[in-house]
Amino acid sequence: MKKLHLLKRLLLVGCLLTAINSFAQNKISIDLAAIRNMRTEMNGLNVSCFYHFTERLTGGIEMNRFFPVRRKIGEEEIQLSAWDFDMNLHYLLPLHKNIALYPLTGISHTSDKEHNTVINESLYEKFWSFNTGVGLLCECGKWSPHVEYSYTWGHINQQFLLAGISYELEWGHHTAKHTVTHH
Repeated sequence: MKKLHLLKRLLLVGCLLTAINSFAQNKISIDLAAIRNMRTEMNGLNVSCFYHFTERLTGGIEMNRFFPVRRKIGEEEIQLSAWDFDMNLHYLLPLHKNIALYPLTGISHTSDKEHNTVINESLYEKFWSFNTGVGLLCECGKWSPHVEYSYTWGHINQQFLLAGISYELEWGHHTAKHTVTHH
């Protein structure tokens, strides 16, 4: 019975992927951005890659590296740093010619590190969160500068501000017309 349910689920996923792929834009975007965790006041770097399922729906993976910062707590000095891995969906809503607003949703996995430099001991905390937020982008050909606000709901609620630029890569659909010259 379990095998039958698994087979049904795999068939459903296969059908959905086929349907989505038929509307796909054959386009991905690669992003690079500066990001700030407003709760811990840490700055970082965001690198991401998004697949364009349709003209408006994109989904991708993101990696955030928050660089170490030192905090003095009494006599102790703590060094904080973190890694985030996100899977997010964006839905582009055109506002004007080349400007779009996008709500975002997804999940993230965070790995925080607190290192006590006085006693040379580290404390690690890993947790999952649900992401929500909104972004604004300006399409300038293949380049798209963007800003984004996101809020993560989970073990530790956090807020992030991001500013960066995307570059689109397209394959498959060539629209150039070929003319044949007869002699």
